[in-house]
Amino acid sequence: MTSRGSTVPEAADVRRLREIENRLRREYGQPRHFNPTDPLDDLIFLVLSRMTQEVKYIRTYSRLRDSLSTWHAVRDAPPDELETLIHEAGLAPTKAAQIQAILGEIEAREGRLSLHRLRGMETDEVEQYLTSLPGVARKTALCVMLYTLGRDVLPVDTHVWRVAQRLGLAPAGQWSEARGRALEAAVPGDLRGSLHVTMIAHGRRACRARATTCERCMLVDLCPTADVNPRSARHPPPVLP
Repeated sequence: MTSRGSTVPEAADVRRLREIENRLRREYGQPRHFNPTDPLDDLIFLVLSRMTQEVKYIRTYSRLRDSLSTWHAVRDAPPDELETLIHEAGLAPTKAAQIQAILGEIEAREGRLSLHRLRGMETDEVEQYLTSLPGVARKTALCVMLYTLGRDVLPVDTHVWRVAQRLGLAPAGQWSEARGRALEAAVPGDLRGSLHVTMIAHGRRACRARATTCERCMLVDLCPTADVNPRSARHPPPVLP
């Protein structure tokens, strides 16, 4: 979607991106996908969400907070008790150990179990801080930054990557850290948060890995891979006026 390999999108690309974002926003609003508003709460929520279904990690997070109402209690819980509480989210031994390691590291750095100090930090500093915590990948860090700090970042999960590929915004092939960064760089900052939350919604409800609903999709005329669209992926969608 850029010329000569540049990460700077052309004007036509930006117009098309804005039209895509506008249509998705009209359809889905700006869903939070149940992410908490506090950065530490959201970080633990995201750890639980890894490699499991949405309904399971939402239920697991609620169970954890109901049973151990403070993060100090979670940090100090016997590992087997914590594993039992989060078992439904999968990978319980790994996630329990990571959660307790994260909480221990934050308290060592901050003197308390809070990430409120991140609100006053520059975006690059926040990313560096979060990705230096035990087991926290950049995608998780970006989600915390987007959902709780309002930063102009674009976390690229499996739904965002699939929808972006089908719309011709991302190359064929599997996601990689470098490809995720390239997609983020090609999207104007003011569109990143909205596209993240709406492309997730679209990927879950319509543009699924299987059984897509292209015939009812609000983006069908902008999508070079839609099943009901006579254009093929070799023919790009029209440039918007």
